[in-house]
Amino acid sequence: MQIKSNKTDYMIKNRITKFLNSISQSMTEPSTKRIAWIDMAKAIAILLMVIGHEASGSIYTWIFSFHMPLFFILSGYTARRVDTWYGLRKTISKLFKRIWILAALMIILLAIENYLFYPTQIVDVIKVTVKGIFWGSNGARPGLNNVGVIWFLFAYFWARIIFDMGRLIIKDDRYNGVMFAILAYAGYLISQKIWLPQALDIALVAAFFMWIGAILRSYHFFSNSKTEFLTILAALVFWLWCVQSGLHIELAIRSYPNFVITVVEAIAGTLVICYLSRGLMSTTLTSWLVIFGRNSIILLCIHHLDLYWVFWGGLIHSSWRAMLLRLVVDIIIMALVLIVKYLLSKIKEHG
Repeated sequence: MQIKSNKTDYMIKNRITKFLNSISQSMTEPSTKRIAWIDMAKAIAILLMVIGHEASGSIYTWIFSFHMPLFFILSGYTARRVDTWYGLRKTISKLFKRIWILAALMIILLAIENYLFYPTQIVDVIKVTVKGIFWGSNGARPGLNNVGVIWFLFAYFWARIIFDMGRLIIKDDRYNGVMFAILAYAGYLISQKIWLPQALDIALVAAFFMWIGAILRSYHFFSNSKTEFLTILAALVFWLWCVQSGLHIELAIRSYPNFVITVVEAIAGTLVICYLSRGLMSTTLTSWLVIFGRNSIILLCIHHLDLYWVFWGGLIHSSWRAMLLRLVVDIIIMALVLIVKYLLSKIKEHG
């Protein structure tokens, strides 16, 4: 009887896994070849992002020390090189449709949510929405707080353009790395004086992170070599030292204490998480988590529109409860979105 029960449990788990994978794949373009451990790393980062916004103390420092830079680094790792100016124009067009318009739409939808709960003059709603889209960051102007996590999409859009253009102008990644480093430092210096529209100063730093990803790919860093293991070990020690010292980068608010150290800390943290992600892919107990990595932008947008700051966040007075509840709410909404998307794709197939 025990053997039969174990077999039944295995079949149920297998069916659930296949169902989750089929839903996840329905959200991914068929032509896209994804690297599983990268999706795992993104899953860890996006889930920690949701938790991190309600965290405090050492947990907050640890999460913010790497989670958003990780996305930029892995974007550079997976990015196809643009070899022609025509190719760059096509890439910009694709990014504009998929990223910039999405970012603008998210700010508009948040404005609608706020209006429904706190009605005001339509003219004022339009003004603050236009300001949010123009500046692309909370706090870029006094009272501007309708952008939220969507700063990431604006920064990503411009960082990819800077990254692709830089590699097109200077072909050798060893040399264009100097250019990206200078631009990153310039972005840091500018941000200490003024925040640029569209989070462009963040984009300059993000482009450098993308270059790091491209270098890791070109040198086949993640290859289970002794060099990789020793580097990861050193990165772990350095990362933990930085976190213990209270150091972390926070791109959204342009917080770069000890700029060079916190940038290296973000890279070190990303390396460790990527190494961990490859280990998590080896067991079915955790491998299903990739669904969050494959749909990280969806979860980002849900997090932006989950009404937490509109009304229900004020009802929770414990940071731990807020962390867990917001994570659960966002995951449930994401699951519903994926299921609806999956069902619509099936209807379309049989329609």
